[in-house]
Amino acid sequence: MLQIRVKPGIEDRIRGMFPWIYKPEIASYSRKPKKGEPVVVRDVSGKFLGYGYINPDVNIAVRLLSFDKDKPLTEELIRERIKEAYEYRKRLYINSNAYRLVHSEGDLLPGLIVDVYGEYLAVEFTTYGMNLYREAVLETLIELLKPAGIYEKVNETAKRVEGLPVEEGVLYGEVPEEVVIWEHDLKYYINIPQGQKTGFFLDQRNARKFVRNLVEPGERCLDVFCHTGGFALNMKKAGAGEVIGVDISELALKEAEKNAVLNGLEGIRWVKANAFDYLRQLAKKGEQFGVVIIDPPSFAKNKAAVPNALRGYKELLVRGLKVTKKGGYLAVFSCSFHITEQHLLDTLLAASLDVKRQVRVIAKTFQDLDHPWVLQMPNTLYLKGVWVEVI
Repeated sequence: MLQIRVKPGIEDRIRGMFPWIYKPEIASYSRKPKKGEPVVVRDVSGKFLGYGYINPDVNIAVRLLSFDKDKPLTEELIRERIKEAYEYRKRLYINSNAYRLVHSEGDLLPGLIVDVYGEYLAVEFTTYGMNLYREAVLETLIELLKPAGIYEKVNETAKRVEGLPVEEGVLYGEVPEEVVIWEHDLKYYINIPQGQKTGFFLDQRNARKFVRNLVEPGERCLDVFCHTGGFALNMKKAGAGEVIGVDISELALKEAEKNAVLNGLEGIRWVKANAFDYLRQLAKKGEQFGVVIIDPPSFAKNKAAVPNALRGYKELLVRGLKVTKKGGYLAVFSCSFHITEQHLLDTLLAASLDVKRQVRVIAKTFQDLDHPWVLQMPNTLYLKGVWVEVI
């Protein structure tokens, strides 16, 4: 097996079970590495640190799966980890038939994402190394869940960066264009082939339930970047009056409208618009809402994008606070690791000072537990939400 040694100082982080090794941190190779092959990682003196796989063409060159000398990277280890992930989800008692089964590094399986939608699975291989174990992954998933179909989603950025030779499509059985899932007391149409991510934002399950606590009967509510209507539907279900869902995606809004019909919910207005522009228009008209949700896509794919992302958040929050009535609630979310909870709090404070509205934090929410984060790897905590009351 290929052996690498890391530069002095890097070993402490690896012994702390951080699973990434960046290309500049590698001191030497025992031979020329092959893309995706297993690797033994050692410190400069030759002491064992871990097992992983390597892609010498990318910045995150090595991803570690084991820090145990007796557990090398094998197909059996991959199978064992998937089974452990499955047992963990069974202990969560998730009130839905849709959940994330494998969450990459959060389940010690870097490069693998598996989402369950009833009897169908959506799978993503996001690294070249994990893709080499695809047969073991698929066999284990079929054995454990006996799905009716498995669909492979492809992250185009990962495909380009990692050099993945994959295409989207059905890997096993049959996968219809739409399936229906349930979450709490609502149902949703899921378009696995065309939907964002693997078809639905499963990580916001807790937040969708929490928003119901804030809705007063007959209250006007606003869901900005509504996607297929998760927050809007829950606010309506909780007794809201008029609900407006705003998104730029026509496909998402069509799905949202169908989801409203599926649940027998009326009084939701779906608006195709740029969120920044639409919030400005609402503020100009003096419109007011009791609950405002701002859940944008990732504005910061990397650290360099953070300053621009924060400017975007500031603009959204200034406009969002203007349309939130006194005594009303506003929630803002970040789905990027690079935008931290503190970033959100600081930006909320700056926006509230600009519009001269005092706010108090009433809650903070994170990705649900089927999207686990590992303390040894801060990158696994990506979804943060801050909820405030305008006082």
